[in-house]
Amino acid sequence: MGSLAAFLALLVFFAPLSFIYGRSVASRIAREASARGRSRFALGWPKLVWPVLVGAALIYRALGGRAEGATSGWATLDAALALIDFLGGAALVLFFVAVPFVLGRVFGVVAALAGYFGENAAPPLRDGNESGNGAGSSGPQPGKERFGMTARLTIAIDGPAAAGKGTLAKRLSERYALAHLDTGLLYRAVGRRAFAQGVDLDDGEAAGAVARALTPSALDDGSLRGREAGELASRVAAHPQVRAALDAFQRDFARRPGGAVLDGRDIGTVIAPDAEVKIFVTASAEVRARRRTEELSAKGRPVDYERILAEVRERDARDAGRTVAPLKPAPDAHLLDTSELDIEAAFQAACELIDRFLAGRNA
Repeated sequence: MGSLAAFLALLVFFAPLSFIYGRSVASRIAREASARGRSRFALGWPKLVWPVLVGAALIYRALGGRAEGATSGWATLDAALALIDFLGGAALVLFFVAVPFVLGRVFGVVAALAGYFGENAAPPLRDGNESGNGAGSSGPQPGKERFGMTARLTIAIDGPAAAGKGTLAKRLSERYALAHLDTGLLYRAVGRRAFAQGVDLDDGEAAGAVARALTPSALDDGSLRGREAGELASRVAAHPQVRAALDAFQRDFARRPGGAVLDGRDIGTVIAPDAEVKIFVTASAEVRARRRTEELSAKGRPVDYERILAEVRERDARDAGRTVAPLKPAPDAHLLDTSELDIEAAFQAACELIDRFLAGRNA
């Protein structure tokens, strides 16, 4: 009974400091999860290794255990006992630091997994809370509370090239304060990084390793939208190992706390089939070819409209006819034809779809 009382008194004594440290740990895990597009569990459990070892060693030494002179004959066991003995001795000396460390770290990881203390976490890549970020942003953007977004909101935007889905996704991420992932940059980033590292682009295993190590910060490279990056992307995209790694990357991003906006060609059908809102953005091949021609001409690269139109049609046929994740709208996707719409009209139409969903969910 006396030991239990002493234990409870110890917990109460260290509770304030442990709570402060634990809250910091939880917030840091939330920020890392957002910045790296990974789950809190994947980032949190490794942080329990040292607290568990130190805590176990501290208890072992506090109960009178000693490993001096241990000669079991098992080298690994003897080394483990020696490590426990050393950690326990150090923890006893640094008792007022070791105990809050153990208690705070465990509390912080548990709190992070439960979703607490992550309010200061900032999503990576493109967050709707950032000002001046993306076309059409002006002044402070409304937060999630204004739209009643107390639950996850994942928006999947699919469609063919030059339909306007990328610009639309950026605008929506700003309006609804959600992180945005342009999935079209992923293969370009892998190709660019593999080339820079001297990796054989025809080696599927090596390219897959590059894809598995990809972080959101790699997508900030402005050169990824260039022709060279596109050519490198086409080479690495042929490898199943790369596709599997990048599919996992996208799924993790889509499961971010609070949700996200992803645009691509198979988001609503393959990556996030359970997304709350799915929009398939399309436009006639002629309109998309004209947009692409005007875009390139504005960059000082005059091109032939007929050639661009042929490329658009060829890519449409290739994307729609591929056996793996073909381009097609999800059965429950909202079709948004932008052939006769400018970006502002398309944006307003998309917002109406999302606002109707939010109103129905919060009714």
